[in-house]
Amino acid sequence: MKNKFYHFKFKKTLIFFLVLFFASGTYAQTRSWLGTADNNWKTNSNWSDSIIPDKNTDVIIETACSFYPILDNTEDTCKSITIKDGAVLNMILGGNLTVIGDFIIGEGSSGIYNGDCGQLKVLGNLILNDSASVSITDSNIICTDAVLSLSSTVTYMGGNMTVNNWNYGNLVLSGSGVMQITGDLLKPTTCNNLTVNNTGNSLEIPVNKALTVNGTLTNNVGTSGIVLKSGPLGDGSLICSTTNINADIKRYITGNRWHYLASPIDTADASIFTVNNLLWWDASEEWTGAGDYTPWKGYNTNLVNANGYAYYSAEDTLDFQGNINVGNYTVTLHKSATGTSDYQGWNLIGNPYTAVLNWDSLVADGAIPLGAENAIYFFDDETGDGSQSNYRYYVPSTGGTYGVGTADATGDIPLGQAFFIKTNTDNITLTLNKNYRVHNTQKFYKNKTSEIIKLRIEGKNNSDEMIFRIVPDASLDFDAQFDACKIFSGDENIPQIYSYAVTENNKIAINSIPEINDNTELNIGFKAIAGDYTLNFEEISAAKNEMYLYDSYLKTYTDIKKTKKYSFEHKGGEVTDRFILVFKGISSEIENVNTNMITLFPNPAKDFLTIKINENQFTKGTIQIISVTGKICYTSEMKNNCTKINLINFSDGMYFLKLYKENYEPETYKFLVRK
Repeated sequence: MKNKFYHFKFKKTLIFFLVLFFASGTYAQTRSWLGTADNNWKTNSNWSDSIIPDKNTDVIIETACSFYPILDNTEDTCKSITIKDGAVLNMILGGNLTVIGDFIIGEGSSGIYNGDCGQLKVLGNLILNDSASVSITDSNIICTDAVLSLSSTVTYMGGNMTVNNWNYGNLVLSGSGVMQITGDLLKPTTCNNLTVNNTGNSLEIPVNKALTVNGTLTNNVGTSGIVLKSGPLGDGSLICSTTNINADIKRYITGNRWHYLASPIDTADASIFTVNNLLWWDASEEWTGAGDYTPWKGYNTNLVNANGYAYYSAEDTLDFQGNINVGNYTVTLHKSATGTSDYQGWNLIGNPYTAVLNWDSLVADGAIPLGAENAIYFFDDETGDGSQSNYRYYVPSTGGTYGVGTADATGDIPLGQAFFIKTNTDNITLTLNKNYRVHNTQKFYKNKTSEIIKLRIEGKNNSDEMIFRIVPDASLDFDAQFDACKIFSGDENIPQIYSYAVTENNKIAINSIPEINDNTELNIGFKAIAGDYTLNFEEISAAKNEMYLYDSYLKTYTDIKKTKKYSFEHKGGEVTDRFILVFKGISSEIENVNTNMITLFPNPAKDFLTIKINENQFTKGTIQIISVTGKICYTSEMKNNCTKINLINFSDGMYFLKLYKENYEPETYKFLVRK
């Protein structure tokens, strides 16, 4: 009896809650718009069960209705909306619709949403099936994501508007104002086809925004119909393949200095520039280095696509107006018949596109012709001194290596940027392919797998950089595939630093070497006027063992892993024999020093170090002990041939003992303290 009573109570309770649930309308429902009365969303008789949709309703806009719904002056919510083929949903001023789920337009052949004004907020996905269309006129659509068929069409018809960052099928801009792209360099706005209509209408790609057109681009407005912006913080970016597209491409340049430029439009007229300040570089002329202007020639005709030019100007934004470059461009590289190899074969070329040219992709594709080198060289006129300024270097990733650059140079060559490339063979061709265009790429320089030693010399308020990097396939000589030559600045106030090949003596700004082991020694050269300088080791990821900088003038070793820098005084001029990076496992090779002249023991030492000089060679002198950081830890006169030094105040580590004797060059010995 107890069980029957419980069962009876349970059934009554369940029925009560079911009745309450259905009565409250909290369950999901599907309602169809029939449009039999008028176009008012709030008219009950327009709906299949004469109930106005709410947040729990899946709405279907049916085909072949007498009236189609118009949303105005109300706030409405529904669970989802599906607009069937041939059906239409309209929103006008004051309309505000929130769709909790998906908004689906069309079932495969059509379906239309017209947003004249108001706001549509889709918390799920906006889905446009084949041939579906959306028209946006001074209204706003917010959605979590947009899934748009390649054959669907979205049309913007208002005044000044922002173009949603979607992956469009067909994008049509038929407004009367500025239509701004919102996709950025990492996630660009994309579309299959793009059409720009109406005089007074303009597609604008702001600074650091990006647009890719995979199919056909049609500009029915003319030059003003597409505007690519540029400013101090960057450039807009456009990738398309349609030829004969007029556009206005802006190129911002900083003031009162030389710039290396290339044209992003086809055969740009030199009248864009102040002609007297426009130069081109004749690579067939002999060049003797910085300060020699022989190869520079005045230029006053149409610019050649993919060629580089030098231009001096006050701060300005250049207007390149004409057909944008979208094809493949071939440049011929030349080498002068006379001159030294260091100064032959320099060619000034440029990025001809309205997007970044990725040099790493070009090199990886095998586009560099046999006889040319992989490295590129950017002119850096920070002071406005023209030829007296400095260069930035970049060697691309190739053969499983990683790209590296000085002064943060990368293989991403900006819109309109020109640069030098070197060839060792005359009259060979290099093709820049449109497939090397990108909006943005992952920088290789900061790649965690890179093994480099990046070194900067600083002094006189100027600096210069060089890089060693590990490339297993590299040699100890200059490698055209892996290294970058040194181009010297003509400004003597800018210190210059470089390495040089072991056998060929080439001066190298980026030096790739096969490995670093306990026998490796890397030579460092520099050129500077007299003064005080500092060598800063910015990155030492390639140094897996102990690394010391040997100063042959002072006979000292500095532990770079501890100090990261070394300061020194320089008397002026170019020096190739002062600094050597030493990677020997020095601490493991320390042993008692025992020569015909001196005995140094024990080594390693703990409490005392004994110095004994052969009586026949003893003369009075001075003893100095220096730490690996360059600190003088001990100084004393040596009055007889045997001296015992108390090491109580010495910490563990390596030290250098310098012996100064009358009428002799100083001598240096190393020892280790272990307690």
